[in-house]
Amino acid sequence: MPDTLALAFQASVARVPNRVALRTPHDDQRLTWAQYGAAVERLAGAFAGLGVRRGDRVALWSHNRPELATAAAAAAHLGAAVVAPYVTAPAAAVAHLLRDSEPRVLAIEAGLEHSLQHIEHAVPRVVALDGARGDLPALSEVDAPARFSFEACWRAVQADDLLAILYTSGTTGAPKGIEWPNHKALMIAENLLGGLHARDGIREVSYLSFAHAFDRSLHWRGSLHATTQTFCAEPSRLHEALLDARPTFLTGPPSVWQGLKARLEATLDKSEQAALDAGIARVRALLADRPPRALSAQQKRTLAGLPARLGLDRVNHAVTAAAPCPLAVHEFMHGLGLPFGEFWGMSEIGVASMTDPGVRDIGTVGRPVPEYEVRIAPRAGPAGEILVRSRLTSRGYRNRPQETAAMFALDGWIRTGDLGTLDDQGRLRIVGRVKELIITTNGHNVAPAPIESQLIDACPLVAQACLVGDGRPHLAMLITLNDPDGAADPATRQTVADALARANTRLDPRERIKRHAILPDRWQPGDELTDTLKLRRQRIATKYAAQITSLYT
Repeated sequence: MPDTLALAFQASVARVPNRVALRTPHDDQRLTWAQYGAAVERLAGAFAGLGVRRGDRVALWSHNRPELATAAAAAAHLGAAVVAPYVTAPAAAVAHLLRDSEPRVLAIEAGLEHSLQHIEHAVPRVVALDGARGDLPALSEVDAPARFSFEACWRAVQADDLLAILYTSGTTGAPKGIEWPNHKALMIAENLLGGLHARDGIREVSYLSFAHAFDRSLHWRGSLHATTQTFCAEPSRLHEALLDARPTFLTGPPSVWQGLKARLEATLDKSEQAALDAGIARVRALLADRPPRALSAQQKRTLAGLPARLGLDRVNHAVTAAAPCPLAVHEFMHGLGLPFGEFWGMSEIGVASMTDPGVRDIGTVGRPVPEYEVRIAPRAGPAGEILVRSRLTSRGYRNRPQETAAMFALDGWIRTGDLGTLDDQGRLRIVGRVKELIITTNGHNVAPAPIESQLIDACPLVAQACLVGDGRPHLAMLITLNDPDGAADPATRQTVADALARANTRLDPRERIKRHAILPDRWQPGDELTDTLKLRRQRIATKYAAQITSLYT
């Protein structure tokens, strides 16, 4: 396997020059691999003209678009690491990222120009990613230096040169920059393909922020396998992009799969629902080690036609990660017949475990992938902290030598901060986060994520659930709805209460939710949520302190 992105990219250009590499829905924009290669060469010259050299950093701030991928690949051909803020990040967070990474240049899309006054002091040079705008010169119009040799530059890039600095979501403090060299990043991207054997001709949709490890790895494996990527600038329009692109591979956090599930459920007639119910019943039987009832020929035909409504009829590998995935989502996707799996990893370590095809691993995140060791460090309770060791883990945190040293302090074993268990088949089950543990006044340690997932699983009306109760006599929950207006509707409130009662029956008595509050709010990235849609628990506890207090009076 090539050990730099530039080598992988150039091999793909040479192998399939006429294959479509980058496109937008309906082919409004479309580049073959040969055209992609030429565009990368032009932008590499432009970055060099701006003073970018091997070992530098380049910052890219943009929604998903072909120009973003082209600029990132161009920087990689110079041996420069790419840094990408979230487009939803507040200006202060972007300025922190720029100060920490010290990029030579920031390339920004037109729609984000209004934020420049708050961040331009943190970077020496700013250019427009998508054409000149006012005082901003266009990146594509910058001339390459005299005697610039594109080939000499990309052949000089080394496997250990940084390819990217990925920043954590900042759930408990300032985001930390995680350094990924070329060869490790490419191996991580390859691991994401799991057991997929048909690696040629992969079609994917890029819809998450380029700052997200999911999306970045999509671009890395694009260079490895000459994939075709369709760009979806707004995640809210993912369904439209899927119908257009018909991907063969799709990754996404559970919220994406929940949204697709709800969209399809809303279209089903009685016979289709009956066929899906039969498919889900088979999944449940297999999970319970019972013989599943055979589907009729008509039910098979019906189920075979349903994924096309989501644009998933050609998917041969579908994966979720980043948060606990509700059981109902697994049952639904497998009931449809989709090859749906789950993996676990972190920005610091890459993908460490992945489920096998089929339903047997549902409820776990599978077994360690090749090159990774996983063990559990004992602590109070049935779960312990998950430790990981591998030669493929990241280099560590940028500008944080003490935290980097601490990360590798246990003879190379990395403390992940996640709680989990290993079963007798070597499968890993995630329980929660060490820092998120709630300790009630009776001394009981509670991991909130599995309990929150129980409610979301039981009630499709619920958008987010946040368990509270640290230092309190019992547990309570703050709840938001997919339709915030429903918070005032008695019928909706009763539906949520009934779902909560059902969820409680599946919980240990000490983990049951005694009271709850339904909030008329929609939690947003940058406020109650991180940019990767994780709960900012401290922020929520502060913002809703009065509501939490009322649950204990």
